[in-house]
Amino acid sequence: MGEEETIPIHKQEVQETHQPKHGIYTAVCRPVYWFKMLALELHWSFVFGVVIVYGISQGLGGALARVGTQYYMKDVQKVQPSEAQVYSGITSIPWIVKPLWGLLTDVVPILGYHRRPYFLFAGFLGVISMLFLSSHEKLHIILTLMSLTAASASVAIADVTVDACVAQNSSNHPSLAADMQSLCALSASIGLLVGFSLSGIFVHLIGPQGVFGLLAIPAGLVLLVGVLLKENKTSSFAYQQINQNFLDAGKAMWKTLKCPGCVEAMFIHVLVLLIEFKYLRRNVLLGNRFKGRAIIFSGNHWLYNGDWLRRLSVGSYTISIWIKELPIS
Repeated sequence: MGEEETIPIHKQEVQETHQPKHGIYTAVCRPVYWFKMLALELHWSFVFGVVIVYGISQGLGGALARVGTQYYMKDVQKVQPSEAQVYSGITSIPWIVKPLWGLLTDVVPILGYHRRPYFLFAGFLGVISMLFLSSHEKLHIILTLMSLTAASASVAIADVTVDACVAQNSSNHPSLAADMQSLCALSASIGLLVGFSLSGIFVHLIGPQGVFGLLAIPAGLVLLVGVLLKENKTSSFAYQQINQNFLDAGKAMWKTLKCPGCVEAMFIHVLVLLIEFKYLRRNVLLGNRFKGRAIIFSGNHWLYNGDWLRRLSVGSYTISIWIKELPIS
């Protein structure tokens, strides 16, 4: 009888010892397990590329470049704020033509690869432009604008290329689409937070030109992404069909833009520029049939066959658009 009475107590002790422990250890380990899961399912080079492009290049590098450029225009070039604003608009042109970079990565493979050469080109362009700006004391404003525009193009091309990788993996692994979006947003947020926290310190210690020299490191890491990224090589490609491929891509874009859901999304995009909401989230359901991929608004917005979530950032505003159930025609 005594043994029977101790059995429930023993079971209760075993149950208590197997209960999951919550605390700092769990909070630290869960993100690590999450990163390991993404690396195993999607390959570690893809996760590395997302962290580098979103976190280091756009986040940390973008914050440093923004503050460094403002002080460079004011202290080194001695331009007025109104002129600096015009020059800022000129250097943002590569971001306006992002659909062009997106079409190039899809339509024009280089040596059989659609993504890796564009990462290599973006990294090389960023390293050269940043080192050129940092190594010349009295640079003409035209050469300055050319270098800053080249650096902006470097980040924009890398952004479009990694977006294409995310879209392709979302099509192949639809269950991980939300996780990939979380990885992109997490990397960018941490990079921006660290970048804006340190930008003033770096500008004070090494000056704006020193910051430009420091920005060659993120560009070099983008170059490394192009070397390490795992991508299947296209066996055969007829470069004579490039014009036809561009026409097909243009037709797919036009067909997609005629979808009622896309018109609604465009209306939201215009609306967010007119009203002062910090975040606007809207679900958009596309029921029309189309095949392949198209670009909406910019290269930052990709549609794929399958469930897909993409974030569209407009200044300090963000639209999160769900695109669901895109059937193949």
